[in-house]
Amino acid sequence: MSLSIRTAAGTTGWGLFLTCSWTWCIGMWLPIVLLGMYGWSGFWLFAIPNVIGCAVMGYLIRSPEQSRKLVDTHRGPMRWFSVATIGYQLFFLAFIFGTQGWMLGMPDSTLPALLIPAGAFILACIGSLIPFSVWPWLGTIVFAASMVTWGLLGTGTTDMIPETGSEPAMDLVPLAPLIVLGFIACPWLDATFHRARQIAPSHHAFGVFGVTFFAMLLFITCYFRVSGTEFWWFVLAFFCYQTIFTMSVHLREIRLLSDANGWGSTGFLSACSLIGLMIGYGIWQVCCANIARDWLDDTYLRFLALYGLVFPAWILAFMLGRGRMTRGNLVLFLIGLVVALPMAELGMLHTSKWWLMPAVATILATAAIISIQSRQSAEP
Repeated sequence: MSLSIRTAAGTTGWGLFLTCSWTWCIGMWLPIVLLGMYGWSGFWLFAIPNVIGCAVMGYLIRSPEQSRKLVDTHRGPMRWFSVATIGYQLFFLAFIFGTQGWMLGMPDSTLPALLIPAGAFILACIGSLIPFSVWPWLGTIVFAASMVTWGLLGTGTTDMIPETGSEPAMDLVPLAPLIVLGFIACPWLDATFHRARQIAPSHHAFGVFGVTFFAMLLFITCYFRVSGTEFWWFVLAFFCYQTIFTMSVHLREIRLLSDANGWGSTGFLSACSLIGLMIGYGIWQVCCANIARDWLDDTYLRFLALYGLVFPAWILAFMLGRGRMTRGNLVLFLIGLVVALPMAELGMLHTSKWWLMPAVATILATAAIISIQSRQSAEP
């Protein structure tokens, strides 16, 4: 009985670790954007593939040994995935706290856009030294804090979310492939997911993740239209402790996966993640408040191209597709990105959302060609 209890507790703890590891600034802010643009339909398009894609990954990896083999083969891309993720959190904190007076209760100053992300990064560096045995407990504490915040905020603003938003519902059709591709593919390159698959006593930790992460997304809807300074401060606190947790676990993975095939030293990669802070703070410094907010909104969406196109392209071509990393295949991979990314820019920010369809099709075609060529060259 005691062994069963320990197994259940460990499985639950690692499931909550996954929930807090995966609650990025994408999950903390993009649902709010989609709710405003498309109402509840936008939220469900975000939530369903997100929850299912991540949870299923843990069941598709048959054993901890299979996970270790994937990590050994792709540790370089995984470390850069972590770099991008940390940089995105730092950009988001700079975006949120460099308010120039637009946020309730915040001073008319851009200095918090530098100090708060920098402080969060320092705390994350310290947190990355915490041993593995503590992480399920920390995940449990962070998740509990989020649920307490939900209880304090209530569901009043959730009731204000409309069924439809400011944009035509048909735009969800070209958005869907990008969102689904990103959430189905990206967990495979997330080293924290592999860490949980290797250490958790059961793969059902990913089932716990599915339930608790969905609860986290429902909590996020409660600050759709938060009014009142005291309530907004609860949300800001959530942004801080959650991003610190996410950055800590990814900084740890950058360090632990360092070796000759790690695509850079730990110090260099950790420093590269600070580019996100530089971008966010730099925009506040060089632009007036109204222009800065537009630029920050657009840059936030541009970051999503990494997770909707760039990383999925690598995963489909070289990880799941088992393509060989030859010079020719890498050139083809870059050509595919050069073709797809401008179309994604047009679709997300400038003209019609339908540009996203050929962008995703280009990535899928590129990955398929690389995979097929590699299989053919491997045949005797």
